[in-house]
Amino acid sequence: MMGKMSNGSYRLTPIHWLRLGLTSQFELACVLALLASGIFHACLFPFLDQSWEDPLSFRKAILFGLSTGVTLWSCLWVVGIIQPSPYDPAIRKTLSLTLLLEVFLITLQTWRKELSHFNHRGSVNGLIELAMLLLISIAVLVVLQITYRAWLPKAMHSCSQAMAWAIRWGLLLLCISALVGYLITWIGQFQSLQGKDPTLWRGRGVLKFPHGAALHAIQTLAIVAWISDRWKIPKAKSMIDGLAAAHFCWLAYAMYQTFSGKDRFEFDAIGLVLIVITVLLSLASMRHCFARKSGAMR
Repeated sequence: MMGKMSNGSYRLTPIHWLRLGLTSQFELACVLALLASGIFHACLFPFLDQSWEDPLSFRKAILFGLSTGVTLWSCLWVVGIIQPSPYDPAIRKTLSLTLLLEVFLITLQTWRKELSHFNHRGSVNGLIELAMLLLISIAVLVVLQITYRAWLPKAMHSCSQAMAWAIRWGLLLLCISALVGYLITWIGQFQSLQGKDPTLWRGRGVLKFPHGAALHAIQTLAIVAWISDRWKIPKAKSMIDGLAAAHFCWLAYAMYQTFSGKDRFEFDAIGLVLIVITVLLSLASMRHCFARKSGAMR
């Protein structure tokens, strides 16, 4: 798994990075299957006469495969960091299986040339949508349990303070994103019953925008925390807190744009203020990183 270097230390090999946070062949297979599905459909996409925004294109197979694969990997890694529980093996298997099956059903609908969401045409489509809702609900309950444990005092003693807070904020934003997903699903179903487009609110508001806005904060914050640990950046926790605040502000912007009936970048005064605050929070947080790097180069 690790190769020994000439100075006696060890370096992580590609295989070790691939298995990072994964404790069984089943977990590895689920993560690889999700990522491989996203990559496979991405490779096929340029050769097909499809629009990216077409709901029947491979867009969802690509995005759900890659996004869910990375999210599953991250959550399994977190379970290995927080205080262990006797239920951890069941938690890990349940999360892996439910997310794998959900993406399988979404991809199956793509190949069937059927809408994967808000599709009640016929008993097969109705059963598939019901199964997807059940699967994602089980997965969300598991993530909520992981998040609760991560926020307990002294839940993570095997990592730095910056990494611990990156995990906490990232999981919290992941849970909020999941709850927003339920909200836009309810709105979409309501609009579908009224004969309206279930993907848009008030004409131009893209309902999926707030759901995905902070979905991957668990990865971005953890990467920054890992860099801060490697570079020994001072006030790393403050940097993580500031970047988390920027994620929350970006989520607020996405919510505002959607529910005021505006497209993603159809700005007004409030939207511009939220964008500017997001950028300023990000830059202010990263100043510690830039200062440490420039100081090391002198």
